[in-house]
Amino acid sequence: MEPDLPDPDSTAYSLGTRIAVFGKGGKTTLSRALADRLGLEFVELDALRHMSGWEERPDDEMRVLTTSVLDGAQQGWVVDGNYQILRDLLFDRVDTVIVLALPWRVMFWRTFKRSFKRVLRREELWNGNRESFWMTFFTRDSVVYDMWRRRDHFRNMADELEGQIPDGIETQVVRTTRALDDFYENHGLRRP
Repeated sequence: MEPDLPDPDSTAYSLGTRIAVFGKGGKTTLSRALADRLGLEFVELDALRHMSGWEERPDDEMRVLTTSVLDGAQQGWVVDGNYQILRDLLFDRVDTVIVLALPWRVMFWRTFKRSFKRVLRREELWNGNRESFWMTFFTRDSVVYDMWRRRDHFRNMADELEGQIPDGIETQVVRTTRALDDFYENHGLRRP
């Protein structure tokens, strides 16, 4: 069943039709909910970055592919990802930037819990890739290890991004779980 899309003249599109979501601990869920609600293309940058066998697409190819995907989404898009190498491409095109700047312990717990579920369910992520228990919790490639190692970066991501976002781009920073719940409610979003 197709979702009930808002009238194009409604306030539902107050965020625009080109939205970038940054942060941790709910970014993909929020991005999917926005794309579903507004009838926009959902672009998960991890799916573009990680080729089969967890091989990472080189930066220059990643930029070309991302440009092509964004420019090809005629109705608009919601991008989910934190790649520094793509920020200028996004900032050149985006209407609104949303930053999830939840408390670090919330980001860490949500990331840990999500990864644990993916491992147990043997969930396919992108291009045939699945997280394994060993890879997820005991290697330097672990998303959980990355969260721990770069905790100061994630704690300060909102401030870092706010300093990089050009003037004229709507920016919304969500700092608490309550504010995130309110965001979902105010925009008529549903969590999957």
